[in-house]
Amino acid sequence: MKQLKLLFVGLLLVAANGLFAQITFTEGTFEEALAKAKAEKKNLFIDFYANWCGPCKVMAAQVFTIPPVGDYFNEHFINCKLDCDAAANKEVVKRYKVESLPTLMFLDSKGEVLRTLVGAVTPDVLMLEAQIATGEELPFEKLYEKSRKEKKNTELQQKLLIRAPHFIGTQNGYNQEKWKVRIDALFPEYLKTKKLENMINPTDFTILSLYHPEMEKQDGIFDFVVKNYDRYGEAVDKETVQNYLIGLYNTYILRLCSTGKTDYRQALGRIGGDLRAIYAGMPFGDLTAVEAVTLLADSYFNLFRHNLPLFFENMDKYFAGAGKALSINDYTQPIEDLYGIYQGNPPDNARPMLIQWLDRALTFDMTAQLRARLLMLLAENQQKTGDSAKAKQSLNQAFIVCAGIPEEAVKVQLQNMIREKLNDL
Repeated sequence: MKQLKLLFVGLLLVAANGLFAQITFTEGTFEEALAKAKAEKKNLFIDFYANWCGPCKVMAAQVFTIPPVGDYFNEHFINCKLDCDAAANKEVVKRYKVESLPTLMFLDSKGEVLRTLVGAVTPDVLMLEAQIATGEELPFEKLYEKSRKEKKNTELQQKLLIRAPHFIGTQNGYNQEKWKVRIDALFPEYLKTKKLENMINPTDFTILSLYHPEMEKQDGIFDFVVKNYDRYGEAVDKETVQNYLIGLYNTYILRLCSTGKTDYRQALGRIGGDLRAIYAGMPFGDLTAVEAVTLLADSYFNLFRHNLPLFFENMDKYFAGAGKALSINDYTQPIEDLYGIYQGNPPDNARPMLIQWLDRALTFDMTAQLRARLLMLLAENQQKTGDSAKAKQSLNQAFIVCAGIPEEAVKVQLQNMIREKLNDL
């Protein structure tokens, strides 16, 4: 009996922790929440939402429920949810000029705005804005000013580089361009001051991923990460490091292919050399990594030269060799790239093969939106090859699939497009 009582108490504690770890929103009106904030000498956090707002639901389910977020907000703020469609909140919505949802606002106890976020954000961004509102962190502009005075302070530089993408995304026009230039100049300063050998850690790897998205022929950063692949794998995550390096190198090879010269073939040699261990974990079916990437490189070399027979021939060799290791992206990416090369209008001799690839792509699991778009693309190619009956069938199927799209606006837009295409048949 005693053990059962202890178990019951333990379950209650677990339930209580689950309940109080999320943000606790106070009941009542805005005025009551503001009065409570003043009485408790706290700031006020407001979630302006509406029941029809999808991103609002994402915040409520996936961000406000995270324990560190809940703990911090419950300790430092009075938290209040305001339904923007409720008549009682109309005056508050107008006063604070809420035009988009969700709007997340931090106020002091007098009702003055401290910080505002518009749209769904990650937990890290929400926490940072909360810490700025409480004075624990500096706003981005002030952090930058401080770093200019302390030019050797790599901790400040690191913070700026991590925070910059979100901050720049909130700027417009001249301000946005100004901050892009400043941050682009800060990255090499940071590298020079801190040095790569001191950057084998998760935060600095994120910075490399953000600010070194392409490699050059002589690339010290790429070569350093390759040389220290195992150390980065232990400090960060091997798969993450692998994806970064392979992404850089594959993109570099494609860039060489796009020049129309055969220089890319020399670059392929590294895949069987110092990059062997990095490519070893990638699934290529019956193909070696060198064979797989060579086939893809030869395919794209010919695509850039508009030699479609050789493009399709090499791609089909890759598909046959990769077999069960193929993913939907293996089909959709070359289809997208072919459309891009031909500015959305592939030649007629490409369409029979596009129909085959689209049919194969549609056998994979995918979102309703992607399936609807692929069916619409299939219908276009079927129509262009003179098979209006199959095109109509594909469009009708796409219309039905749209019912599974959760975003109402996207669903309606796609269904209207499908109706127009059906009317044109």
